[in-house]
Amino acid sequence: MPEIYLHVDGQQAGPYQLAEIQQFLAEGRITGETPAWHKDLAAWSTVAQLLPQFAGGRPGMPPPFVPPPPVPGPAKKGMSGCLIAAIIGAAILVLLVPCCAGIALGPITMGIKKAQESASMQQAREISLAMLTYSMDHNGVYPDGATSTEVFQKLVDGKYISDPHVFYVAMPGKVKATSNQLTADNVSFDATSGVTSDSSDSVPVVFLTGYTVIYEAGASAARDGSRSTPFPGPGKLTSGIAVAYKGNNARFIAGDENGTIVNFVPPGFQSGTHIYQQLRP
Repeated sequence: MPEIYLHVDGQQAGPYQLAEIQQFLAEGRITGETPAWHKDLAAWSTVAQLLPQFAGGRPGMPPPFVPPPPVPGPAKKGMSGCLIAAIIGAAILVLLVPCCAGIALGPITMGIKKAQESASMQQAREISLAMLTYSMDHNGVYPDGATSTEVFQKLVDGKYISDPHVFYVAMPGKVKATSNQLTADNVSFDATSGVTSDSSDSVPVVFLTGYTVIYEAGASAARDGSRSTPFPGPGKLTSGIAVAYKGNNARFIAGDENGTIVNFVPPGFQSGTHIYQQLRP
């Protein structure tokens, strides 16, 4: 399958595999109109036109990106009435388009953010289910370690997780894993140490990093200002955390005006004799 090159923000990027292009689209980092090229094309195309054309082969190098030609300006000689009317109409459009774009940008941006929130929640659920499966093979004890990276490495090594990218959510300081050997830079989730099969279903098993958690009924999760998080806030529209609880209940919880996640630990939580500890990457 040919590898794909992109032209983003005035620069050539790549090559990328098809799965990466699809991930970029899901994250809203590129669109169907983003210029794209692979070795079977004589000139640059777009992502939307390129994806259905994939066939096997070894990648070459893309030709220089050639931007579309500029629209010719009006003739310098005398202008007709129609031309004057067209110019006036264009001027009105110049004034109206930014206004309309501003109206539309809010819903579009919110839609992308909601998709990112949902994706991170599903990732938390997948990791939590892998940890549950691990516990079934280890006398009811969930994977543990000194860091969440160490915990997740056990899932990869034991074939409970096949794609190490599930531990990555786009955020400052994090990159996708390039192998099955995880580093802290590949991990965007924290985990809870000390979980067993008889732990409360309300214990948060895995959740996005960047918060400080206290394991008490009704406790909030507070933003850790020294660490990055994918949804930093503050404010309900910009902050939040994806979390999966032991009872297979995955949620994305929005933060308050200060970015605090209220009732992150459900009011019905009971620690019993367990001692839980938050593990960061």
